[in-house]
Amino acid sequence: MIEDIESGKINTVITKDLSRLGRDYLQTGYYTEVYFPGKKVRYVAISDGIDTAMGYNEMAPFKNLFNDFYARDISKKIRSTMTTKARAGIYHSTVPPFGYRKSPEDSHKLMPDAETAPIVRRMYELAVQGKGYKAIGNVLKRERIPIPTYWHHVRGERTWTRFKGEGDISNYIWNETTIKWILSHEVYIGSLVAQKQSKLFKVGKNYVKPKDEWVVVKDIFEPIVDLELWERVQEVNGKRRRMCKAKREPSIFSGIAYCPDCGRRISFFPERTGKNNPKKTYFGSCQNYKANGPDGCTPHRIKEQDLYDIVLKDIREWAAMALADEQAVLDRVMEQQQLNSTVDYGLIEGKKRTIKKRLEEIDKVISRLYEDYALGRLAGTSIDNLLPKYQREQEELGKQLSALQEQSAEHDSTEQNAEKWISLIRQYSDLKELNSCIINELITKILVGDKRRVNGEKVQSIEIHYRFIGNLTDGGMEQVNKKSS
Repeated sequence: MIEDIESGKINTVITKDLSRLGRDYLQTGYYTEVYFPGKKVRYVAISDGIDTAMGYNEMAPFKNLFNDFYARDISKKIRSTMTTKARAGIYHSTVPPFGYRKSPEDSHKLMPDAETAPIVRRMYELAVQGKGYKAIGNVLKRERIPIPTYWHHVRGERTWTRFKGEGDISNYIWNETTIKWILSHEVYIGSLVAQKQSKLFKVGKNYVKPKDEWVVVKDIFEPIVDLELWERVQEVNGKRRRMCKAKREPSIFSGIAYCPDCGRRISFFPERTGKNNPKKTYFGSCQNYKANGPDGCTPHRIKEQDLYDIVLKDIREWAAMALADEQAVLDRVMEQQQLNSTVDYGLIEGKKRTIKKRLEEIDKVISRLYEDYALGRLAGTSIDNLLPKYQREQEELGKQLSALQEQSAEHDSTEQNAEKWISLIRQYSDLKELNSCIINELITKILVGDKRRVNGEKVQSIEIHYRFIGNLTDGGMEQVNKKSS
């Protein structure tokens, strides 16, 4: 709706009452008193008798405030109810934790699952032997033990969109985070743990509460592992955490660099590049490959500094071009967008002209039919036979024209996005170094291809997807690797 207001398509907004526009009195007040008047948009709240065309309504701010109070009150009551249920030991999540199933007699109670509970016990036994999360995952994969997502999918509890069928290797590739969760959660000793997170009312984001604020009710369910085994595993895990060395700040490409083959992130880790070189160099690699080897994916390995240099150079070049000739860059961007698109916008415009011309002809034909009928030159049976035919054609052409106009609107939106990107990128012509803020402002993702040999040299495809416009190089840039690192 905001996009349509900005483009001038909407000049009136109507809601049943003010609460349907919003319950945050600050945001609602901004729209009714600042944004809508500034855009010359009329706002009507039917039940509250508010119409900005009739002038300012003094009661509107108070109504917004009452709506805000109501939302806060409901939120508090819901939280209070959930806390009360948790303290009473009532389990209310939709899907039970891996290893458990809901009791047939009471869906708010859990009981060990005959098929998956032994898997949980096996994981605890491996952990107490000193095996790490990755090693446990490898053991489970070798033993062809399916992951929790597989069980939820085949039982209809959750849909796994990437399910590739029975026997596929992806059914047995365990995530280290999943293993860590199972080996640390108190539910497996029969405790209900709830209220670990809370939501900020205004912001709408979840945050983790301090541990002393969690609701923990012990001995509610039948345990899968005994308390002694669970505590020994926690002791082993605690030692492992203390042994971990301090890490550097996350890479500026964290959450931006991805593998184009499996869709997992590229994670960056340190390596020594020589026996006599104490300094560590950071390399990126596909998380799936790093965790599961060739069964998961291929390496997609890249030196972090090389990726840094590639991205910095590309931003500088586009910024310099945008400063030198903005129209040329706009044409280039639109040309690439056309290549990336499966739609021929020139063909669309031609079809629109043809349809409009035919609709004009049909209008004239229908007018003549009515005129001939009125003057007695055409019998009633004749007009009954001819008119529906033209009306059906008129209706079908109208639908086709609407669809084509929607595609044209997408093209116009693409040009607006290109102009936004140009005004953004041109600010960085003198960019000296990259940081996370700049990366996230300009780029949505970077796809790091796997290395391959071309004419005896190792090359690697790098696709930079800029905000608003996407990738500007057809198939990505080919990075020639100087060393086989």
